Amino acid sequence: MSCVYLLCSDRPLPLYESHARRRWTCRGIQYDTDGFAVREHAYHRAAVDELGFSMKPCQRELDLRATDQDAELLRRYLRSNCAPGEQVELWRLWVGDVGGRALHLAGPLDELDTDTLRQLDERDQTCITLTI
Repeated sequence: MSCVYLLCSDRPLPLYESHARRRWTCRGIQYDTDGFAVREHAYHRAAVDELGFSMKPCQRELDLRATDQDAELLRRYLRSNCAPGEQVELWRLWVGDVGGRALHLAGPLDELDTDTLRQLDERDQTCITLTI
């Protein structure tokens, strides 16, 4: 099983590398990893398609975590690349043996914060529709 985060829209959105770094500690070990990015959705595409969820057609894979930095970078990216009133979907999906129904949430982009991103991780299959 694998976890994938997707940004789905009605039209193609540009690829993006923030070049930000994430620094975090787990069990006393410090990690330094790449930060927020918007990439081609290729590796997990077939597994996502097998889930059969109704999603907007243009899909990008996100390197996204529930951090203040990632929430800010995602808000900036969407404001720069989407029109006011446009809607996009943030998906967090487990692919492989996991199925079931998806939890659907919605809200305005201005309210996207770390807690919102944490909601993505509360269930195996979650979608948040954001209105720009």
